[in-house]
Amino acid sequence: MIQQERLNEVFQTFGWVRIPEVLHQLAEEASRDNISYLEFLDKLLSEELLSKQERAVQMRKRLARLPFLKTLDQFDFSFQPSIDEKRIRDLSSLRFIEHQENLVFLGPPGVGKTHLAVSLGLKALENRYSVYFVTAHDMVQTLQQSCAKGTVQRRVKTFTKHQICLLLMRLDTEK
Repeated sequence: MIQQERLNEVFQTFGWVRIPEVLHQLAEEASRDNISYLEFLDKLLSEELLSKQERAVQMRKRLARLPFLKTLDQFDFSFQPSIDEKRIRDLSSLRFIEHQENLVFLGPPGVGKTHLAVSLGLKALENRYSVYFVTAHDMVQTLQQSCAKGTVQRRVKTFTKHQICLLLMRLDTEK
């Protein structure tokens, strides 16, 4: 078995996907720049670790079921001057999670409640928290269906196993 095949087997065994992509480039740079073996290994493993962390964030985003991906920086506070920007930015520190506090955004449709909740959810995902987004309507409907099937305990666990559950309630009378 040639060396490259053996390395590919090892990479696959460990589940490393980024190292095979950058190995030759980093090896050439190490040779050209006279980098030590340990420094080369550090660069190689750092690439893999960063890639793994990025994939984990992407997976958590998919599992969170966010309706869209918008950050706090994309929120137009001038559009809603009644929203306390300083308070919202303070919430983005995520201390409320550590203190196990709940957040409630109240207001009529179109003021940015969902955007703010999603942006805090994204921030939490990037900080390795698990997040789940659900509308109150969908949650009630899902729980009713689960009751009928006798699986309500399992369904409740779906909602409660996450560190953050973003529950969106519409206060208008249209739905």
